Amino acid sequence: MKFNFFTCGGSQFWEDVFFYQKWRIQRHYKTKEFRLLDSWDIRRYEGGFEECRQAFVRYISIYQLARQKGHMIVMIHGLGDSKNIFKPMWRAALKENFLAAAVNYPSTRKRIDSFVKQFNFFMNHLEDVSEVSFISLGVGGIVLRKLLASKEPWLKKIKINRAVQVCPPNQGSPLLTKLVRYKIFRKILGPVIAEMRPEDARDWDKLKLNTEIGVIYTHKKNKGLIRFLPDSWRKYFCTEDTACFDKAKECIFISSYYLNPFKNQRIVDACLHFLKRGYFRK
Repeated sequence: MKFNFFTCGGSQFWEDVFFYQKWRIQRHYKTKEFRLLDSWDIRRYEGGFEECRQAFVRYISIYQLARQKGHMIVMIHGLGDSKNIFKPMWRAALKENFLAAAVNYPSTRKRIDSFVKQFNFFMNHLEDVSEVSFISLGVGGIVLRKLLASKEPWLKKIKINRAVQVCPPNQGSPLLTKLVRYKIFRKILGPVIAEMRPEDARDWDKLKLNTEIGVIYTHKKNKGLIRFLPDSWRKYFCTEDTACFDKAKECIFISSYYLNPFKNQRIVDACLHFLKRGYFRK
């Protein structure tokens, strides 16, 4: 007999494939096992995907969960992160009457195309949502671009509003391109770092996008502390040169030195303003 117990949310071993009112179904990236977690990340059921969904339906009745409805913001974290990095953003989104789903994926375990498959599965099983927007962080911005360029049923079923990328490596990542040379970093950060070369960005530029995307970068070469660094070091920070791309509707600079940029209220406000208005507040 198995008992319900608290989990850590499964940031690097479990991938979210279903979300409803903070409950989620996750799939283990290697064993392909499924589990149902409640809003407190307590495991409530284990089994196949459909079995977990049926178990969730039973819990809807037991806990009298309200039906979700409306416009959802789907949040895609960066390399080595988890859904928890979006807590400030998630709280702000709820205050603005959005639904919010911060999605876990095993960012250090798979390649980008595998993440895109996970998110397509997630979006194809999204229920009672009429419209979606997206916010991404770091490498999650490349996952987002590929996701929006895919040809999946959910793209015809759900209205796509807008998207914001925060600190994305849209022109490739000089830092990850350097680290991929070393075995220890390939082991720690996973196969995705081999896909962050500047030449990979040329393939991303070929993707067909019909969604308005705003980009926020957090460093300028002539501002802040990085202006005192050698030129060879400055390229490792999120600057306009690495973050912006031609198909973005708008690309703006917001100074931030937090490890988690969403602790910067200006970035949180800018994300919501773009999603609601289609431009960043000047």
